[in-house]
Amino acid sequence: MEYPKKKIMVWLLFFSCITALIFFLNSEPPTKKYLRSVSQLDSLITLTLDQHQLTPNQVRVRTVEIDSLFSRRIYQIEIPATFSKTSFHYALHQNIWPFEARTVAQVQFPERNLRIHILVNNTVHRSLFIETN
Repeated sequence: MEYPKKKIMVWLLFFSCITALIFFLNSEPPTKKYLRSVSQLDSLITLTLDQHQLTPNQVRVRTVEIDSLFSRRIYQIEIPATFSKTSFHYALHQNIWPFEARTVAQVQFPERNLRIHILVNNTVHRSLFIETN
């Protein structure tokens, strides 16, 4: 009685592997996009801000000079307590991921403010400080 069950399981496993192989071979590889300039990050940040209906009076932008060759823009965003910082972080990540940039976030307690840093080639190019007002 155990033998027919094992035989069925082997056949199911075999067909699922074949199906997975067909899906894999028919799928398109993800297209890589490259940043033309770091100002393109600003456009992607603005896109994410617009997607979450954040108004320009909620956002302050300042530039911090790191050295004579490099400066970083910092976005300070004031949001209501009902705003989902996690959803914003996820949407920002989805927008910049195709450009081989990544986000690193840190929550500050007890205020629960969120700091998101955008890294390209392991260098922080933009920072977003999201604070609840």
